[in-house]
Amino acid sequence: MRIALAVMAALLLLTGTASATPRHIAALSPSLHPEGVQWDPARGQFLVSSVRHGTVSLVSPSGHVRPLVTGTRMVSTFGIQVDRGRVLVAYGDIGLGERSVPGQSGLGIFDLRTGRVIKFVDVPNGANDVTVDPLGNAYVTGPAGDTIWKVSLSGEVTAFASDPRLAATIGNNGVVWDPRGFLVTGNYTTGALLKVTRGHVEELPAPRLLGADGLTLTRDGLVVVTNTLGAPGKNAVTLLDTRTWQIKSQRDWPTAPTTAARTPHGTYVVSGNLDVLLKGGTTDEFSLDR
Repeated sequence: MRIALAVMAALLLLTGTASATPRHIAALSPSLHPEGVQWDPARGQFLVSSVRHGTVSLVSPSGHVRPLVTGTRMVSTFGIQVDRGRVLVAYGDIGLGERSVPGQSGLGIFDLRTGRVIKFVDVPNGANDVTVDPLGNAYVTGPAGDTIWKVSLSGEVTAFASDPRLAATIGNNGVVWDPRGFLVTGNYTTGALLKVTRGHVEELPAPRLLGADGLTLTRDGLVVVTNTLGAPGKNAVTLLDTRTWQIKSQRDWPTAPTTAARTPHGTYVVSGNLDVLLKGGTTDEFSLDR
């Protein structure tokens, strides 16, 4: 029995425990209002963006928040991706930041360890989310247009695919790279999920999920986070089978969630209280929930 307990203790030290990442993480940071979230595997912490301040911050499992990327040109930050020691962040100005640079839209690339700027790349159509393929190319959605943009490792920007089905009042939004060799994006207004390869777009045989915001690929399937911030859908988290694209499970959410991050301890959904910000107020509170 003692040997078994010793082995279990050693395994817990090596792999971490659910108690190290509680089911609900309540965090406080002055009017941060995060929209995007990713997991930092080196630190074992979350990375969150800020619609209000245009920053990237670290959030510990205990809810402690500290800045990583600050003082840049970015007005509001949205989707985040971690790749090759880099943090890639979609940024722009949608009128909710503490300052304004009208028309701003781009991809910020930073050193994951230090937060140092590597480069800024202008991307059209109101950059909102970003994903990365195995070669390190980034793909950026532009909800104000009908195009998904490819950003190479060198920073060259090209149109990856354009299609009317990517466009709407708020068009192509969340995006993920499927290891089978294609992108999946959601049209926020229509709720359609779309398979995208170079120059080609087709609608997947999935139910339309109005207000489809963040997409996260997990071992169990594709997590689609929906909200009512700008569409008549519902605040919910839906899991889709990536073979059939049908619903495996769906859970209503008490707040207006925006996206989720896959971690070794489960999938965590961020709720940045953007509804408060849209109504002209601010709050220091936000949460991450497994």
